[in-house]
Amino acid sequence: MMASERLFLIGVGGTGMRGVEAFTHLCAVGMFDDLEIDMLLIDTDTNNGNKSRTEQLVDRYMRIKGGGDATRNSFFTAKLNLYRYAPSYSGETLTYTALSGLATGNEETRRRNRDLSALLFDADVQDFKLDHGYRAQTHLGSHLMYHAIIDAARRVRGDATGRAPRREDESLMKFINRIFEAKEDARVFILGSIFGGTGASAIPILPKALGDALKVRDRNQKLSDQAKFGCSLLTDYFSFNVPDAQQRRDQRIIADSNNFARNSQAALMFYEADATVQRTYERMYHVGWPSRMDWSIGGAAGQTVTGGAEQENPAHAAELLCAAAAHHFLKGPHHGEKAEIVYRSAGMAGSAYAFEAKDFFGQEYAETFRARLGALYALAHITQVVDAGTRNTIGNFERQNIADYNGIPDDDARDLDAYFRSFAFGVDQTAVTPGWLWQVRRSVGGPFILDANAFGDSPAALKQYNFGKLYADDAHQFAAKGGLLGLGSGKPYEEFSKTLYTDPSVRPDTVRQNASRPNERFLAHCFNALMKLYRFA
Repeated sequence: MMASERLFLIGVGGTGMRGVEAFTHLCAVGMFDDLEIDMLLIDTDTNNGNKSRTEQLVDRYMRIKGGGDATRNSFFTAKLNLYRYAPSYSGETLTYTALSGLATGNEETRRRNRDLSALLFDADVQDFKLDHGYRAQTHLGSHLMYHAIIDAARRVRGDATGRAPRREDESLMKFINRIFEAKEDARVFILGSIFGGTGASAIPILPKALGDALKVRDRNQKLSDQAKFGCSLLTDYFSFNVPDAQQRRDQRIIADSNNFARNSQAALMFYEADATVQRTYERMYHVGWPSRMDWSIGGAAGQTVTGGAEQENPAHAAELLCAAAAHHFLKGPHHGEKAEIVYRSAGMAGSAYAFEAKDFFGQEYAETFRARLGALYALAHITQVVDAGTRNTIGNFERQNIADYNGIPDDDARDLDAYFRSFAFGVDQTAVTPGWLWQVRRSVGGPFILDANAFGDSPAALKQYNFGKLYADDAHQFAAKGGLLGLGSGKPYEEFSKTLYTDPSVRPDTVRQNASRPNERFLAHCFNALMKLYRFA
């Protein structure tokens, strides 16, 4: 990428939220050195569990960065700026019928409005509640999402029938203005699925909606024709319990995962053929999965959960592939104006994928991803299992006469602990709580980059694990007593500590790593030690 380019990421809908979650972990691993990225989260379901989880993760990441500049050759290197937008669907705007004012005006006006709407939308589609999203009704969702964004721009401008702008409206317009200011240097990637509701509805119309919202603010302004847009075309990869007859009667319209494959097929045909999409997107990344995970949740009756706080699905490798696609688009080369749909395949081990780092990031970034993913996982193991908390790790530095990090506030240490639990695992005396990386690995069902023994399912197994053997190849192991070569002390924590305290070459470099704040230097110090021990350049 060129140094002047400005990077933007948009996550739309529940799947888009999980894509942003994966992307944020890539930033924590260190895959976006020296970069500032503006992120916009869009979801119609304001209380959605995946949305809340992702917002909390990004907020925590930003607190760890402390508002500082981007760093490099370390963990948490990208600077993230978070923006949020959600259409308001409640009260007089809870259904399409209410939102569109079909019941207003004289009888003739109402009749004509109803007849016109009936040409486009079934009666049940017009009257289901929108507060849990568009429920796979993409024809309605695209219409509503476009106009919601335009109405937000009108409220911010002050001409929306006296309605004051909401905080979400102002956040959206600030994000759009950032793209406008970037002009031809803007690279915008949209994460979402094409088989469901909000993401599938928004991906086709978002570039136009953002540009038209800018024109609402000032008709003489426009997004640059040279701004580059890319998106994920994620097809169906999970299922959930089929809604029963009573739910269908009560809710009128409800998502049915049995239709997701058909929705995906229709969407792909649309993206391949639609002229507007072809002009809008420079590159679209087709991400698919050969089987569907069962994410059925619900009460005792097994009712389908359509959204809300209960909808907090686990992470999946397909979302990591989408985040890797965003990495390719935001950092990789661009070849011209013709839209293209691209994909990448992976090898199989029996009936499961046998993923290697290159399957996600290509040969150019494969070793970087493999090295840094393992190093951050190792640091999570050190702080959460061996030291039982980042504050204790900092205390161990002090006992070895390294007092550089004593000034790290307790809140920062707690944020690091919480982040490591989100990224890797949480552990107490009795149980292990799988974090993002564990969930991704489970979804694969086969080999996944790091040593399988690193994912012990009990506190005792984690405590006994030799994290010096995190990589399968001997070339990147240390303290690997009992391995193929039978070399090393078998005590990885002692070798890690010795390297930290006695090797001046692993001290943080304020120039090479741009690490200035105490927790940035702490992370850089640990990063350097682990890179040296695992023998990565």
